[in-house]
Amino acid sequence: MKKRTLIFTSAAIVIVLLAVPFAMAQHRRAHGHGAMMMFGLQRAKAALGLSDQQASDIKQIFTDLRAQNQPYRASLRGGRQAIAQVLLANPNDIAAAQALIDKQTEAERQMKINALNAFSKALNVLTPDQRTKAASFLQQRMAKHADK
Repeated sequence: MKKRTLIFTSAAIVIVLLAVPFAMAQHRRAHGHGAMMMFGLQRAKAALGLSDQQASDIKQIFTDLRAQNQPYRASLRGGRQAIAQVLLANPNDIAAAQALIDKQTEAERQMKINALNAFSKALNVLTPDQRTKAASFLQQRMAKHADK
């Protein structure tokens, strides 16, 4: 049982390690900071010893993820406004507001599933040694943040 737990923990650690630079870069790029994504990717490339092809593949995976999730992000923004409008029009129409929340929840779920699939693809680009390095970096980072 401990081995299984260790495997799942290691996989989660690698996912988080890879996710952080790309998630932050994705957020920053939306605000006009596209160069930050390249910085995060270059840092990951140096730390993990990624080849140019691996870096390119990973960049494409997360570019595709961003495009795939764009309609859901727009839906979430519009959904919050729609909920407010429904309640402003009729404060007692909780059922309509809840239906809109359900739509938002499904959009969020789909975005998370898309991200999970992208992270899985990105991990498959790495060699076993690179995955081990990524897990080690993440464990160090988690220990560092646990002290705070």
